[in-house]
Amino acid sequence: MNDPLLYSIAFSQIHGINLYERKKLMNVFGSALSIYNACHQVAEAFVDLEIKSIESILSPWPLKAAAEELATMKLLNIDTCCIDDATYPNRLFQCEDAPTILFYKGIKKWNLPYLISIVGTRAHTRQSFAIIKDLIEGIKHLPIGIISGLALGIDTIAHKTALEYTLPTWAVLGHGLDMIYPTQNRQLAISILEQGGLFTEFTSKTSPLHFHFPKRNRIVAGLSDATIVVETDTKGGSMITAGLAFKYNREVFAAPGKIYDPKSRGCLALIKNNMASIYHDPIHFLEAMQWPIPEKPKIRKQNQQRSFNWDPISQQIIEFIDIHSPVQEAFIHEHFSMESAQLAAKLLDLELDGAIERQAGNQYARKID
Repeated sequence: MNDPLLYSIAFSQIHGINLYERKKLMNVFGSALSIYNACHQVAEAFVDLEIKSIESILSPWPLKAAAEELATMKLLNIDTCCIDDATYPNRLFQCEDAPTILFYKGIKKWNLPYLISIVGTRAHTRQSFAIIKDLIEGIKHLPIGIISGLALGIDTIAHKTALEYTLPTWAVLGHGLDMIYPTQNRQLAISILEQGGLFTEFTSKTSPLHFHFPKRNRIVAGLSDATIVVETDTKGGSMITAGLAFKYNREVFAAPGKIYDPKSRGCLALIKNNMASIYHDPIHFLEAMQWPIPEKPKIRKQNQQRSFNWDPISQQIIEFIDIHSPVQEAFIHEHFSMESAQLAAKLLDLELDGAIERQAGNQYARKID
């Protein structure tokens, strides 16, 4: 049986060949099937590979495991993307330890012009909501996707906010696609499939073991143009992701936070060690990345102001000020016989809407742009 996908899955399961060697072999032979067909040439191509590596390729176990995985994939509608596919994530392909195969569910449109990852602690503060919402609000004008790891905390906020703004988002998992971890995010994972997808390099029935997540983090970093660390202590997955992004020569940003807050210590360490730029706001981020900045909203003209759905009293106040402009607030109060607090609230709303303006001497006039 010469099914290329069968051999690609089998090749990813071989023990005794590390990620770097695996990618080097793919670069030389072009495909996993070619490696199997020409495995006697491996020693000549890479004298630094040990003989046991060739023996591992010839072992029947990986092919048997791959056949079982193919059956599970058909049952669960899991797709694959191999490193020799034209649609393989182009940013990840640049990494020397890129996985030779990715298993995924969802939309296969991850080669967008712009991709960022947002990572951070599970034990986040309320400030993280504002930071992430402000960031995504500020970049939503771009054809951009959001990468994270589906963990509780910052990852969850990043995915949910991306969905809220209808931006594509992808979650990279540290286990097989036959399960969702953490289980609390099962519904979120289903929602993500509608606008993005789920990635993993692990076959089905692979449990979410702790040592799988650093491997997951390299994919998060490798998929992205920039990694933004929102909140984190000095140890944990976010610091690993930031370190890998730095190693891959990708941009890293960190929100500084409070200097005595443990959840800011990791971000501050990244900034101190020149591994990350300070994340200040979306415009600063876009300028640092040299990405397009959204146009400032145009000031409403007078003929546009009348499109507001003002209540009848507010409309009468506008017309009164328009006729008598400029007019003292006391005169407006006398004419409409309203309580002072109620009138002040109406005038403030109209001023914020750009319908009127307050002038010296506590006078109001119709605003003309």
